[in-house]
Amino acid sequence: MTVHLVVCEETWETVDEKSAQIVRKTSRHAWLSSVPLSKDNVHLRCNLGARHRWAIESGILIEKQYGYRYEHCFAYSWSAMKGYHYLMRIAHALNVVVQYSTKFTKLVRKLGRQGLIRFIRGTLSGPWLDEQQVRRALERPRQLRIADT
Repeated sequence: MTVHLVVCEETWETVDEKSAQIVRKTSRHAWLSSVPLSKDNVHLRCNLGARHRWAIESGILIEKQYGYRYEHCFAYSWSAMKGYHYLMRIAHALNVVVQYSTKFTKLVRKLGRQGLIRFIRGTLSGPWLDEQQVRRALERPRQLRIADT
């Protein structure tokens, strides 16, 4: 088998928060592929494909190693295994939201756990979005700010 290799060496400058000095940083990434790499496909395959997959695998690693106890599940039903995976992803997403959102914390205090679950289920299953309102909102520039307290 022929194996193709590409190495990316990146260099950038950033400001050190403590000293306010400009610091030069570097990183090196390498990708192996059985498909030939060229200047026409290297960005798509390595930066857009491989790095995206790396982010997905980092999320799964968090679920396996940091308190979720996520493991391969075995079942006679493919739907049951997919459901388990989707529920784990939803739980992880909710935990991230909870960690970074003070409004969510206030909502939990107000509604309680069961009330929160009913609220989320109703929000996800209800036809709450008006198509024209969403289109108008997407046309305007927006900022999402998450308060850290």
